[in-house]
Amino acid sequence: MNIYIYIIFITILFTIYVEYSAGGILFRPDSTGKNIFNIKSLLSYLIHPLHSKFLWNPSLLDINYIFVLGISLLLYHILISHV
Repeated sequence: MNIYIYIIFITILFTIYVEYSAGGILFRPDSTGKNIFNIKSLLSYLIHPLHSKFLWNPSLLDINYIFVLGISLLLYHILISHV
C-alpha cells in the first residue's frame, strides 16, 4: 500500500472517530444554528497538538491526531513496509 494513501485513510478514519467521540470538530453550527461542514476547524484541530500540551494528556491521546498518525506510521513501517 502506498504510504500517502495510508495517511489519507488514517486521516479519514481519525476524522470520523473524533467527530463521533468529541463532536463539533468538522460539523459546526453557523450563526443561524445550522450545522455546516467546517474544514478550517478540522485542520486547526489536527495541528493543535503541535502548539498546545492539552491533547497530550494520556486520557486524550486517542483524539490527538499527531499521536495517532505517529503510531499509525510506526505500524505501517513495522507491518506493511517489510512485506
